[in-house]
Amino acid sequence: MLPSLPALRAFDAAARLGSFRAAAEALSISSTAISHHVRGLEEQLQVPLFHRTGRTVTLSDAGKRLAEATAQAFDILEEAVDGFRTNTQRVVRIAAGPILTARWLMPRISDFWEQHPGIELEFAPSWRPSSAGTGTADIVLRWERLQDMPVDAAKLLELQPVAVASPDFVERYGPFRDPVDLLRVPILHQRNHWGWMDWFSAQGISIDHPPRGAVFEDANVLIRGAAEGQGAIVGWMPLIEQDLKEGRVIRLFDEDIPPTHGYFIEMREPGRLRRDSRAVFDWLKGSGLAAS
Repeated sequence: MLPSLPALRAFDAAARLGSFRAAAEALSISSTAISHHVRGLEEQLQVPLFHRTGRTVTLSDAGKRLAEATAQAFDILEEAVDGFRTNTQRVVRIAAGPILTARWLMPRISDFWEQHPGIELEFAPSWRPSSAGTGTADIVLRWERLQDMPVDAAKLLELQPVAVASPDFVERYGPFRDPVDLLRVPILHQRNHWGWMDWFSAQGISIDHPPRGAVFEDANVLIRGAAEGQGAIVGWMPLIEQDLKEGRVIRLFDEDIPPTHGYFIEMREPGRLRRDSRAVFDWLKGSGLAAS
């Protein structure tokens, strides 16, 4: 006798989201109801499906096997139901930072549309994209230091740091003959000080405290500030190639630093890949490192 559909749905949500609370929010029921359904399944199947440590739950080996089965089963059901909704556009929602959306994704949208005319993309701007806290996003594009990326991450882009500023800034504060010269002029930071700290370290300059300067979340604002002569910034190739071509900013040195940061792709629900989300995921990977 098969377990009840509500119990399997509750288990599937908990397995996908890694949390009874998140599963409860996704299904608009209480956490107690999720727990009750899971315990009922475990009693019926006579195996533990989750390892519980406080409020943290992780799938057991039996839970992983069942999660694979429920993911496939609900995918089949979802695709079958979608087949009856002939007038409903299929939407895949992507959470990504503003600069990646504007500088890298936007120029590629028409290419995606030509390849997948039946799928609509919806972009959710997020200052700190991650697998948690992105609402209903199907795919998350995260920006991290390369050394902090998971070893099994699906990499989208590697970013190479270069020091840039406006021509007016160089005329006012330059010339810059040595990287250490930047420690005496206004500089701007993105999100935190790691960009400049990594850049100085790559130049063989050891500094015992983060250099001063205003910190901005939106890299587009940072680039505009640099173009208007408000400070030097660490720009990320290839995202600032157009700014360099049009002369809004110029490189201050001929440094050739290996990539230090990058973007990688996460499925918000890794245990359950809808066909449309998988198509977008594969398109992103194909448009990433190989084409950058």
